[in-house]
Amino acid sequence: MALLTTLSDVIKGCPRNIKRRLLRDILIILFVTSGAILAIVLVQGIKTQRDISTAIITKANRQVKTHFKSFTEPLSNTLKLLGKWGEAGLLKLDNPKLLATQLQALMEIQPNVHAISLADEDGNDIHLSHYNQQWFLHEHQQSKAVAARWVEGDIIDIKESNGDTFNPAAMPWFRGAMTLGAEKEYFLTAPYILKATEESGITASLRWARRSTPDRSYVSAISFTTNDLMAFMKQVKITANSQILLLQKSGSYLNNAINNTLAADTPSQVGGTALSKQLLETVIQKLIESNLQDNQVISIKNNGQTWWLGLSPLYAANNDVWVAVLIPEDDIFADLNKQWLRFGLVAGSILLAGIIMTIFLVRRYSHQLKDLPQQHIDRYGFENEILALIQAGESGTLEFKSTMRTNLKTGKVGKEIELAWLKAVVAFMNSDGGILLIGVDDAGEIPGIDVDNFANEDKCRLHFKNLLNNHIGAEFTRFIHLKIVSIKEKTILVVECERVRRPVFLLVGKNEDFFIRSGPSSMKLSMSQMVKYLSER
Repeated sequence: MALLTTLSDVIKGCPRNIKRRLLRDILIILFVTSGAILAIVLVQGIKTQRDISTAIITKANRQVKTHFKSFTEPLSNTLKLLGKWGEAGLLKLDNPKLLATQLQALMEIQPNVHAISLADEDGNDIHLSHYNQQWFLHEHQQSKAVAARWVEGDIIDIKESNGDTFNPAAMPWFRGAMTLGAEKEYFLTAPYILKATEESGITASLRWARRSTPDRSYVSAISFTTNDLMAFMKQVKITANSQILLLQKSGSYLNNAINNTLAADTPSQVGGTALSKQLLETVIQKLIESNLQDNQVISIKNNGQTWWLGLSPLYAANNDVWVAVLIPEDDIFADLNKQWLRFGLVAGSILLAGIIMTIFLVRRYSHQLKDLPQQHIDRYGFENEILALIQAGESGTLEFKSTMRTNLKTGKVGKEIELAWLKAVVAFMNSDGGILLIGVDDAGEIPGIDVDNFANEDKCRLHFKNLLNNHIGAEFTRFIHLKIVSIKEKTILVVECERVRRPVFLLVGKNEDFFIRSGPSSMKLSMSQMVKYLSER
């Protein structure tokens, strides 16, 4: 209870008790220092959060790309194998049955391969695809097209057509492979609709030439569906609730289910987690705003939840397909938030311990601390404070005078009355400061200053100011403050005097007298006494 009472007294205003002022100032230092440290920690914490999020997102992007590489590496090896077979003359477009047998063998050991194509510069090609447990063979020889089913090594259900406008040499996968200078590098297309099955897919292609005809180029191509790609990418799990989304650079998702739900105001289920329409649209917006810049890490607010988004191209050679890694902030900072709680408890305990130690030390050494003299009256509750001062009686910092200028015995204005209270003002300023109450007699009664017969308050203030200028000096008036207040329906003057480091003299005619406070009265010092007093002050 004593602790709470002390704190309450300190908080309530500006205590004049030296112990409480010391306690207040030390507590202010404690709180300001703690606040500054807390602010620095918070700023650094925010920076650390972003650094951690960026590091996790960047690592996740690398992990996704590595996983994608593990998806495409077998396809790349198959393309290289086809290239080697082609260079050796083992792939023959004029023998579709043998070629289909070779391609089927490769596709059966790689379930992700949807189709394999082989084409030359003249528009001739053979295309074997696998769909709904069936094999389909398409052959183009200039303007002639053949579509058939491939069943157990036989070509059946053959359908021929003339005047077909399909030209494999005009396909993106063919043109892309032809533009690559090195025959050992493969080209990866943007997602498009595969002709044979009308599914969305991506094609990897490689250019090669037979050793016997090095000037004639061929292209082998392997296609896979975007659904197979996304199913494979779902195997990557960064955090418990992280999501990996694939987008085209135009801003549409590879997952048609997501694109369909964007038109409706219902969440889309991705990997068992509901992603709102607003969040999915925000991802597209951030991709467009990024101007297709790599390694973008962005914070997103959605439905009161913060997500961290990382954007990067899936394939280093082009930016047709982008991967968006979405991780809820709670997944990243679950452990960090617990550490913040522990830090807050420790910091709060240290601050509380500091407050208790401060109060203990101030109370322990309170007998060595001297109270400061009162020099001011608070604006709020001044009546109670003045009555308390009057009840305490005159002291080294408090003096009463009945009037400003009127001699109560004669009823006339007397210069000696004015000089009497001016002497007290000078003494206060040369000592520790103090308060002069005019309108209060020596017995503590409050007759007021009505007997001084001032026409109004302004006349009173003007007379007060003139006396200060004439007998103390205008340069010292800034240390003297006059308040005119009403106490018990009586008007009194409250003169607040500050301590002044320079010597202050009372000017009476040609004399300059130096006064100091000695107990409840003012004492005049001789020249030698004044010099000694000022040297020891």
